[in-house]
Amino acid sequence: MRLLLLTSLCALAACAPQPGNDTVTTDNMVVVTNVILPEEAPLNPPAPGEPGGLANDMTPVSEAPFTEDSAQGAANVVQTYYALIGEGKYAAAYRLWEPGAAGMSEQAFVASFAKYSAYRANVGAPGKIDAGAGQRHVTVPVQVYGRLKQGGSEFNMLGSITLHRTEVDGATAEQKKWHINTADIKPRPGATPTPVATVDNRSSLRYRCMDGSKITANFDPDNRRVTIVRAGKTLGTLAFQPGKSGIASNGGGYDLRGKGDAMTFTTPGQPPLACTAIR
Repeated sequence: MRLLLLTSLCALAACAPQPGNDTVTTDNMVVVTNVILPEEAPLNPPAPGEPGGLANDMTPVSEAPFTEDSAQGAANVVQTYYALIGEGKYAAAYRLWEPGAAGMSEQAFVASFAKYSAYRANVGAPGKIDAGAGQRHVTVPVQVYGRLKQGGSEFNMLGSITLHRTEVDGATAEQKKWHINTADIKPRPGATPTPVATVDNRSSLRYRCMDGSKITANFDPDNRRVTIVRAGKTLGTLAFQPGKSGIASNGGGYDLRGKGDAMTFTTPGQPPLACTAIR
């Protein structure tokens, strides 16, 4: 399975597994998941392959130790970045950005996290390194989730972070390291993330069914509903309950069930159709 790095609320180098945590150990890292803060309800973000979660990429990758200048090294920087934020070490996280790339001062960056009671992330497997003219770029998918202090509402957002480093004669050791260059999910001074979180929670998947037809499922997990569209016509809006076992939706005689890329779609008076997501 392609490596999925799950960021905990403690720095990976110093994080000791706590009772009740699930721990996975490899040759080069310890990944601690299911971290629960005292006196705080657990967060339940969408799992990989579920609407609102990271892609469930099954491509195998090498488990050999990675170098700092590799794509996995870039993903490790992203994981460290969110681990520092989760620990409240915002100034250290800020220094992982390239100078000026965050678009705000360090003081504004630190202040932007004051609205959160929990801020966590799942980090996906990095893409391939884009190399050219002595410059290196790599993009890493991320899922950011947590809880706001005001009202205690949860948020879940999907996006990516692009990192950059320089590989030319005369470049300093710092310039040769991966630093965050751009991110489509980042805190902004004075911004209220609730509307953004609601929009980003929505997702759409297209499916090809065994009879040759295609349907689009527009998921709205905040309101626990999914709208089914076929040939440009809305067939109906179904109530659904996401969970570890998959998704079960029904309404108006229509039914949609499954998990990940595999779904079974049933129309009124017809036998179920096996459908597969179109990626």
